[in-house]
Amino acid sequence: MANPPRIRVGIIGTGWMSDMIVPDFRALDAFELVAVAGRHAERTLAFAADRDIPHAGSVDDLLGRDDLDLLYIATTHDSHFELARRALERDLPVLLEKAFTMDAAEAEQLVALSRERGVFLMEAMWMRFNPAIRRVAELLADGAIGEPRNLAATFGFVIPDPTHRLWDAEHGGGSALDQGVYPLALADLLFGPYASLAATGSRLGPDGAPTVVDGELAVLLGYEDGRQATLATSLRSLLPCDASIGGTAGRIRILPAFWATEGFVLERPVGGIEHDREEVLIPKVGNGYVPMLEAVAEALRDGRIEHELSSHAATLRVMRTVDAVLAAV
Repeated sequence: MANPPRIRVGIIGTGWMSDMIVPDFRALDAFELVAVAGRHAERTLAFAADRDIPHAGSVDDLLGRDDLDLLYIATTHDSHFELARRALERDLPVLLEKAFTMDAAEAEQLVALSRERGVFLMEAMWMRFNPAIRRVAELLADGAIGEPRNLAATFGFVIPDPTHRLWDAEHGGGSALDQGVYPLALADLLFGPYASLAATGSRLGPDGAPTVVDGELAVLLGYEDGRQATLATSLRSLLPCDASIGGTAGRIRILPAFWATEGFVLERPVGGIEHDREEVLIPKVGNGYVPMLEAVAEALRDGRIEHELSSHAATLRVMRTVDAVLAAV
């Protein structure tokens, strides 16, 4: 039986994210890297040459091609909506980096366009496909720690340079869009839709001076049955970058960095303060994007417009939560 034709991929963006995912595209026979586009011609040409991508050019050049089956967008948050819109209007499937868009209104427009035209669109929330995270979700569903009651997750690192893009509101800077989407997506995945939200934080830059973007956040999500998720992010302080789920019969600690984890620790009480401890390690394949890309290939082969592990509904829930968090700070 002949192998199915390879999925021809175009990439927009020549930064760190594209650099990380290119080897994982190449690790899968399902994909063929055809073209890359960027804002700076010399950098784009060098990116293509260094990674053996046949074509390099401008965004307009790439979006004008008729030999692509998938567009991967890895640019700054502020450009996501327009680039994805242009691709979807050409009936070109899109894998769009997180944060998906600048706000929920933009996300809703893209999802509506995807559904209207019947074209694949997915947020590249690779954490949802991580095998260790998937195993944690299975254990919780199976009652491995009894009834899960509390989730905690942090994502924080220090960005001391006030000119860094993460302090730039015009390009979608701030802790919520760059970091917050991860713990919010984890809570959505493991605990589902929340009933209440409270948030606090600051709009202070690395030197303590006021800034337009959010520099640090703390979020409390409440659920109808009393469960809680406590989440913290920061561009000003170094946080543990792990996650834990406490249950009525045990707990699970997801090893750092939780969004790219290669394992977790399962603990159950055995009397007093003693715990039975089991460490589960699931090494990542490549740079960690392979499971997500395999799912994308499967969805495209099946003619689907979304994948259930990173569905349109899940993306919209998280983007609406980001809006609510920023409105509270």
